[in-house]
Amino acid sequence: MNQLPASIRSFIRTWLFFEVLVWIYVLAFSRFDQMRWINEWHQPILDLIFRFFTSLAEVFLPLLFALFLYFQNRKWVLPYLGSYLLSTLITQALKHLVFAGNMRPFAYFRNESYDWYTVPGVFINEFNSMPSGHTAAAWFMFFWMALAAKSARWGVFMACMATGVALSRVYLFQHFPIDTAVGAIIGVLSSATLYYLTIFKKSAHESNPSA
Repeated sequence: MNQLPASIRSFIRTWLFFEVLVWIYVLAFSRFDQMRWINEWHQPILDLIFRFFTSLAEVFLPLLFALFLYFQNRKWVLPYLGSYLLSTLITQALKHLVFAGNMRPFAYFRNESYDWYTVPGVFINEFNSMPSGHTAAAWFMFFWMALAAKSARWGVFMACMATGVALSRVYLFQHFPIDTAVGAIIGVLSSATLYYLTIFKKSAHESNPSA
């Protein structure tokens, strides 16, 4: 771990902290309470903030960052796009093959006599809940942004941005917390795998060719 760039070490530590918190939350409370407590936060300013966060993981920013890498560090472009593809394939396979038909909160609680808040103008999906694709995309992308940023502080910042995307999916009533925890695992491991195989091992060999 100490051989990894400082930004990636801090990113991974923050991700692990995120995972621990989410899994504790998931195991400690019922699905109803998990969603109700977050749903009760709603404020107009938070509606805007979380709509912004969820938009970060949609197609535009990941492709824009790929363009940035093309001009700034071209050797990272293929591993970056490869991890994007791997993350997307795993996420979609789980959604449509393993967890096909899993209900999202709106459908899951359809028969509950509770007045759930939904953000105006946001289309609420009802199925294919597990895992969260937006969360997987966020953690995949911000891993590479942390790598590019280099410093430990930026690694923490990028992980916090990915956490914001994950939280937005629950706040917008699109996913359960467990969906985001699994999505984050997919995103980080997809990026870490491609990074290790294509960049880290090559750099380690070049610095110690006799190894």
